[in-house]
Amino acid sequence: MIKITNESFDLETELKYISSDTNGAYSFFLGTVRSDLSSSNKKIKGIYLECYEELALAQIKKIRFKALNNWKLNECLIIHRKGKLDLGEKIVLVITASSHRTNAIEACEFVIDSLKIDVAFWKFHLLDNDEKEMVLQKNLDNEKILKWKDIIN
Repeated sequence: MIKITNESFDLETELKYISSDTNGAYSFFLGTVRSDLSSSNKKIKGIYLECYEELALAQIKKIRFKALNNWKLNECLIIHRKGKLDLGEKIVLVITASSHRTNAIEACEFVIDSLKIDVAFWKFHLLDNDEKEMVLQKNLDNEKILKWKDIIN
């Protein structure tokens, strides 16, 4: 299942959606908005995520397909929020399910690394006085994606 939404989600509900007695392992990543400083050293009040939804859905479908096939997953659920999010709100949920833990864990890591680099989302920090500051990709994220190059290509 793939979902791009303005609405929040419930981890327990989403886990039940993909639960099956054929799954021996679930791995999940839950990303939330954290209190931090922006690149200009200003306190972050929240984030705003812009999305080219049609393109993002197609990109996420490709990532999901690669995860399902390369790690022999039984299921892969991906939910990504868009719009304005306050501190503490959920941003993204990835749940991978397989017969064995190694497949679920590695696939989950692949999916979240790929979402950060390969999907049409643009992140802005929300600052005081209604200022927005674009968040650029981190070198570390670009380096991490190289770990998966044999799967990506």
